[in-house]
Amino acid sequence: MPRKYWLLLFAAAAALLFAGNGSLLITDSVESNYALTAKEMVLSGDWLSPQIYGHYWYDKPIFFYWMTALAYKMFGFTEFASRFFPALFGLGSVALLAWGGSKLENARSGFISALVLLSSVEFFLISKSVITDAVLFFFFSATLLFFYLGYRDGRARYWYIMYAAAGFAVLTKGPIGVLLSGLIITLFLLWQRDWHVLKRMHLVSGTLLCAAVVVPWYAVMYSLHGSDFINTFFGTHNFLRATVSEHPRDDVIYYYTLVNLLALFPWSGLVPRAAYKWWRQGHRSLEEQQKFLLLWALVVFIFFQCMATKYITYTYPLLFPASLLLGSMLAKHTDCVDGGYMIFVGGGFGLLLVGAWFAVSHQLIASELLFLLPLALIIGVMLDYILRLVTGERVCSIAAMSAVFYIALIFSLAIPFSEQRSAKNLGEMLTENDVHEVGLYGKYHTSAVFYSSSKIVKLMHEREVAGYVPKDFSWTSKNVMPYATLERNPYRFVVVTTKSYDRFIAQQNKKWQVIDADNSWIMLRMKHI
Repeated sequence: MPRKYWLLLFAAAAALLFAGNGSLLITDSVESNYALTAKEMVLSGDWLSPQIYGHYWYDKPIFFYWMTALAYKMFGFTEFASRFFPALFGLGSVALLAWGGSKLENARSGFISALVLLSSVEFFLISKSVITDAVLFFFFSATLLFFYLGYRDGRARYWYIMYAAAGFAVLTKGPIGVLLSGLIITLFLLWQRDWHVLKRMHLVSGTLLCAAVVVPWYAVMYSLHGSDFINTFFGTHNFLRATVSEHPRDDVIYYYTLVNLLALFPWSGLVPRAAYKWWRQGHRSLEEQQKFLLLWALVVFIFFQCMATKYITYTYPLLFPASLLLGSMLAKHTDCVDGGYMIFVGGGFGLLLVGAWFAVSHQLIASELLFLLPLALIIGVMLDYILRLVTGERVCSIAAMSAVFYIALIFSLAIPFSEQRSAKNLGEMLTENDVHEVGLYGKYHTSAVFYSSSKIVKLMHEREVAGYVPKDFSWTSKNVMPYATLERNPYRFVVVTTKSYDRFIAQQNKKWQVIDADNSWIMLRMKHI
């Protein structure tokens, strides 16, 4: 592949993954937890024990919090800083896939595989989200890629990179970082009936390297917090997730089928054709590399389908082998598209972009799944043809067009959506009125705490307390935000949503005065009698 195509690829990737990150607000309920925890790490000076609302928080290991806190030290407590390392690791994943595809086959396959990943809707979204998955994706993919390169080529450095990457995966997400990759490797060796490779894998020194990455932080946490850390981190956030569904409505057999058809858009349409082709080949005629990549993707899919708790992002790691498989297939069968088709598709994506903007600006989209659908359709319609033009000068103009389109998408659709899912306006209201402690009646918004640094206390009725108080080995253990009862509300200031204002006033025997308000929130101050 000519050098200019590689430069174009990484320039486009950098532009797409970083554009608009300073304007995408921190959203509830997931991003705000990570952002606030990293912020408290910086403010408290405690870079070992994650904490939120002033309490120790054992939801995830330390690495992602370190990265986010480091970004805050560099750029301040901003949206850009919050999204800096997810975008950077997303860029690293594109580079890893491009390099890996080139090593496994050839430069053309690596280039197209990287473009498949970059243009997949889930990769684009997660690389701009304040969650652990972009970082885990990089280390988990590196673990398995370097295993296979070591298995095929036998070079010691590949094995050692594998062990180090596995250690950082565990430091990012927990035991799943090594257990799942270990399961895939074990099943592959069973399929190959090749256990002699264990003698070449440098198991002792490699395991020591992995342990050197993982053990220090876990050992320090256990020495500082003992059974609280073990029970909460391993009990609630690992064992409980696997055995008790946090969201029972999502525990259906077709959940990840739908999720991954959407995640792979616009390439999901190629999956049935590719699956049929591989099925016709039969497992005996599959190439060794195809076996490994297919096993990698299938084990991730089946493993998380068997888990009780299901999240959209859990099967995200299968996007790496899927991109390699589809990229290899596209590299061997690439057709050109005439200019008339390009004009047709360009007009189509323009209309869809306007329609999606209208839906978000008029708050017709209220959930993540409904948000993903129009986004996937818009991207899919345009990108369906982009990567077919991988020869000649056309690729430069098409890549530039895709970059402009994504940037337009961010500012017209993603930013308005983030404003609907964030309570930054409440945080600014508290800061402007110099309110440091306030009761909140209604749904709790952690993003308001991040943006204001105020102590926000959830108000509830006394009858609700028993079902809310955190308990070990229960999902209530995640209820770590401060709370108080409405009947004994000790706070002079209270904020309520505009929709719940009348209900709140009707339940009170105290007099309240409105001191500030916007379209979403009303701030009240208790009147002196």
